[in-house]
Amino acid sequence: MRIYIETHGCTMNISDSEIMAGILRRAGHVIVDNPEDADIIVLNTCNVKLPTEQRMIHRAKELSSKKPLIIAGCMAKTQPEKLIKYATALLGPKSIHLIDKAISGERAEEEANLIKVSMPRVRFSGLTAIVPIAEGCLGNCSYCITRFARGRLFSYPMELIVDAVRNAALDGYKQVFLTAEDTAVYGLDRGTNIAELVKSLEGIRGIFIRLGMANPAFLKVFIDDLLKNMPENIYRFLHVPVQSGSDKVLADMRRGYKSSDFLDIVRKVRMRFGDESTIATDIIVGFPTEDDEDFERTIRLLEETKPEVINISKYGRRPGTDAAKLKDLPADIVTRRSKILTEISYEVKMERNLIHVGKDYPVLITERIGSNLFQGRTEFYRPVIIKGDLKAGDVVLARIDEAKSNYLIAGSYSAAVVG
Repeated sequence: MRIYIETHGCTMNISDSEIMAGILRRAGHVIVDNPEDADIIVLNTCNVKLPTEQRMIHRAKELSSKKPLIIAGCMAKTQPEKLIKYATALLGPKSIHLIDKAISGERAEEEANLIKVSMPRVRFSGLTAIVPIAEGCLGNCSYCITRFARGRLFSYPMELIVDAVRNAALDGYKQVFLTAEDTAVYGLDRGTNIAELVKSLEGIRGIFIRLGMANPAFLKVFIDDLLKNMPENIYRFLHVPVQSGSDKVLADMRRGYKSSDFLDIVRKVRMRFGDESTIATDIIVGFPTEDDEDFERTIRLLEETKPEVINISKYGRRPGTDAAKLKDLPADIVTRRSKILTEISYEVKMERNLIHVGKDYPVLITERIGSNLFQGRTEFYRPVIIKGDLKAGDVVLARIDEAKSNYLIAGSYSAAVVG
């Protein structure tokens, strides 16, 4: 059969779709690029936020009107009642190994801890290889629905991860994304840790490796060893979602750390790598217990730490979570606070990017975004826009001439540089 797979959400979801494509291709099915050419459609869902949930319902309704629809992903596991009328089958993240059975009309309800790093896959990118290192987490966040879908931590064997990264490099991929719900807890169920994993990747040449999101609650334990052992092939980039600058709100969220822990992590990264590093963070605005003073603490934390990437989300209750039992803040207050943070974020990011104007950096070209216009990434994962006769996978030495809040602009570049 001809199968179309549509994916929404995080890098882990993309990885799951690649695995389903690999299983289906091995079974003799053909993966097609648009739903019109398919006999069956697979929709891999996300419902981390309310707007995403609403988009998934709309998309399920739309796709199911065209062809038989199988719905996979986190929403299929945590909110099946909202999707079942559109689907011939539902598959949660721990049931993707049964996708061929679902296609054949068989029951596919069994869940299992799958060692996804070594499962068959069809890579969707010719440049970037996604390598999952674990599934699930050790957190107990009061607002999070994803943990009900992905479960508790299940780390994959280190040797299989190292083999996957090495094979990606040998196959010509230029980037590897190490992904998990929380990379900071990797290996704690196997007697190892994320710093040891990163150290084991040293010596794999010809590839840039990005470490996925890391919860400050666990990253703070390993940050010293991680920074000490970080090889040159790892992007000098950390995604550390602080969520709030208020310790009271963080306790209500059950995040397991204080704002000072985030501040300490940022200071250590900057001491180790200076300005040639990138800190990304996430902020939830308008958590039900956030008052004006809590919000001011978040502002002060961002102004002090100056993350280069700040993802701002308005709080929205997720079904089945403890935070959903709390009374929401008035919408106008949440909107006002979001607007204020967005303005502060712009200023902070602009300040951090202006530092790089006039400097030269090796840049990996990652994608074409227009006629002779490309986007690339520095060794500290800052996006750079470059115009020229280039192609994805090239590495050039770029001179930064201009800065925007979300990216740098190169005015010129010279011959490829290979580390």
